[in-house]
Amino acid sequence: MGLAAAQARLLTITARKSDCEAQSMRYSHQKIALSRDLADLSNRYQDSLDQTKLVYDFYGTGDESMPLSYGLLMTPSELNGYLPTLITDAAGKVVLNNSYADAARAAGIPREGLGCLPSSDIRNKFIQGLADSGIITQQAAVTYQGIQYSQAMGMGTTDLVTSTTEQMNLKELLDYYVSSLNTGCTSYEYNLDDLKTQLDNNSGRLQEAVLRNADRSAWNLPNEGSISLADVLNEQYQYFFSLGDFSEQRREYLHGLSVSVGQMDIWNWLFGELSTMLSSVNNPGVDMALEYAETQTRHVLTDYLGLYFEGDTKDKDNGNWEGVINCMNGLYNDHSEPGQGHLKSEDHYSTSDYIGITNYYNTATGNKSVIRDGVSVSITNIAYAFLTYFMQAMEGLSTSEYYVSSTQNNRTVAGSNLVSLEDANLAFDVVVSTGVNTDQALNSGFYDSMFNQICTRGWVENDRIDDNEYMQEMLKTGKFFLATCSDDGYYYQGNYSTNSYVREVTDDEAITKAEAKYNADKQRLNLKEQTLDLKMKNLDTEISSLTTEYDTVKSVISKNIEKSFKRYDA
Repeated sequence: MGLAAAQARLLTITARKSDCEAQSMRYSHQKIALSRDLADLSNRYQDSLDQTKLVYDFYGTGDESMPLSYGLLMTPSELNGYLPTLITDAAGKVVLNNSYADAARAAGIPREGLGCLPSSDIRNKFIQGLADSGIITQQAAVTYQGIQYSQAMGMGTTDLVTSTTEQMNLKELLDYYVSSLNTGCTSYEYNLDDLKTQLDNNSGRLQEAVLRNADRSAWNLPNEGSISLADVLNEQYQYFFSLGDFSEQRREYLHGLSVSVGQMDIWNWLFGELSTMLSSVNNPGVDMALEYAETQTRHVLTDYLGLYFEGDTKDKDNGNWEGVINCMNGLYNDHSEPGQGHLKSEDHYSTSDYIGITNYYNTATGNKSVIRDGVSVSITNIAYAFLTYFMQAMEGLSTSEYYVSSTQNNRTVAGSNLVSLEDANLAFDVVVSTGVNTDQALNSGFYDSMFNQICTRGWVENDRIDDNEYMQEMLKTGKFFLATCSDDGYYYQGNYSTNSYVREVTDDEAITKAEAKYNADKQRLNLKEQTLDLKMKNLDTEISSLTTEYDTVKSVISKNIEKSFKRYDA
């Protein structure tokens, strides 16, 4: 081999040997990395031997087959006793998945909650939101909305007593009250002679006591001495009381008689019947509205009476008739035969156009057809005044379209917007049946309990909460908690370990999977290490061969150089 060729070969061998040594170094580093991976794999496997899972054991039988899941806790069934167990965050807010969060938004519940329990209208919007989100069917939503909203569920009780409701106006409510609640209805028993005696505090001057309806052609006394709420509301019934002979003190007599009429026991019966009828309305504000209605109507019957006996008269007619003084609805202004100075027809005793008590004050004398001084009161209109005040309170006093009275010139006069029994816009949810623990009622109570907690606690949305592994991990690490209804009917937040139905058990299935994975990963790493060993052995063999060849070529080069020097020396 020539010197030049030998030198080229030497360079080639040197380069190849360097490559092999570098590759061997890389394989060596890979083996070190494999050793670390194998150590990590072993550590993870050791950790997996302690792996646990959360299971739900509602019946306390020790069953470990049912994993704890969001759907199990948030869907009504026998497995949760038809009471939701809520996932909550550290602030106590209810954790909702996307579907439940959509229902909360549809009901207008802010994330911070309402801080109180709202009306059944908002609850029904929440139920509809559940249907729109696909959590319940539309048919189920209609059924639950027809069941009375249980504000007490999860707020101090777990006793589910529910009612079914129907929408009615006042006319339908009265008919239902009379027909379906017959046993609760009572009629007012009256005896006009006894009543005349009770009211006669005017030295025997109370001459006449009459009860009649709107048919002015006859004195129609209903039901032989009794009158029902249906009679009062369906017709115009009034009491009329007249004084005897003329007296200079008749104004004071009228005043005393008016006060006595305002205190008759018929009002206790009337307000009691109206309150009983309206108590079937399914609304949390009913009791307050009934109290307001009775207070205001009694105010009409008593406190206003003294305002109209201090010279308050209608326009004079030849000085003979001083007019009709009405406590609540302006002045009666119907004249018969103008200019004669008196009223001849008993038709004009009617108070059907008035609210409250009307006083008749007549100065005409010497004519038997003249209306006597007296007092009349429309029982029907007092009932309508009660209903109107009730509607004011139910709609909100500042926004109500109905009013009984307004103030003009320091006098209280009635307005025109009295309620109508047949007004279709007056829609009430009326309780028509009561039941306990039907399937529909249990489901409705379940969602009512959830709704109450969302409203009072607030809520957060989490799109991963349906993932069992994620949810359980969040519970185990203390990021989430369980809010459970206790025996006292209230919800309390606690760690999962405090829930009597939730247990943490060894996850044998996960351990088996982890072992299989460990063995597979270990085998893969071992095979990779064996491959690296083989490659490194081959490289060692090649490096050894290159080293030998390198030494040989180097020796050739040295001999060639030595021969060249000897030749020139010669």
